Amino acid sequence: MGFFTKHLEHVNESYVGHAKVAMCVSFKLLASSIAQAVHAVLPFVPPPCGTDVCSLIDYLEDKSPKVRSKCIDETDNR
Repeated sequence: MGFFTKHLEHVNESYVGHAKVAMCVSFKLLASSIAQAVHAVLPFVPPPCGTDVCSLIDYLEDKSPKVRSKCIDETDNR
């Protein structure tokens, strides 16, 4: 079971908590992908808020395992 739980332990999340984060990232990427495809064909249509490249980079950096585990570690030290 260590193979399946190693990543969950690293980010200090339950299976359900991790699934929620992963699904949110998945839906955000899907929405961004569609918005960028529309923008590619119709360049005068800007991607909606949060689906532009800069917003997406910020979002993904906030959801990275390193950041999530760091945030949890900082709350544990209080």
